Amino acid sequence: MKPLVKSVATTAVVLAALAGCASRSSESSSAPGAGGGSTSSSSSASSPSSSSSSSPSTPPSSSGQTGSSSPSNPSEPGTVKYVALQGLSLEKDGITLATEVNWGGCNDQPQLVVKSQDASKVVVELKTVSHARVGVMCPDFSRNGEATVKLDAPLGSRQVVDGVKNVAISVS
Repeated sequence: MKPLVKSVATTAVVLAALAGCASRSSESSSAPGAGGGSTSSSSSASSPSSSSSSSPSTPPSSSGQTGSSSPSNPSEPGTVKYVALQGLSLEKDGITLATEVNWGGCNDQPQLVVKSQDASKVVVELKTVSHARVGVMCPDFSRNGEATVKLDAPLGSRQVVDGVKNVAISVS
């Protein structure tokens, strides 16, 4: 009986300590953000939509330049990156390129983007947007899907080039 009481008491102490740490971290994250108290609770409920209204107050904490990071993308406050493609396929219509994508947590679904196209080549990149912020947890989920883009004209014999690595991509 004593070991059971001891383990229950230890568990209660650990849970109380975790609850204290969690409340202390949410209070400290809301103080510098001016109204960020609702940010921590709403960001865990839904990541991209609710964080868009409160995230302009959080980027200044990472750097002293408040004005340069917020106004650049007021409607989409995430960090945009263009990444190399892992593989590319051509749909049956001959003008739609597709690639498999994975995303989750604080990231939007990646988008396949045509940077340029001419008679000899098509340059494509994969655009990713992350809404991750310091001190805010991202939801733990992963999704798989497909990103597609339509070309102005059928691909035909044109070469497809990865705009990030500047190398030719084989299209299957």
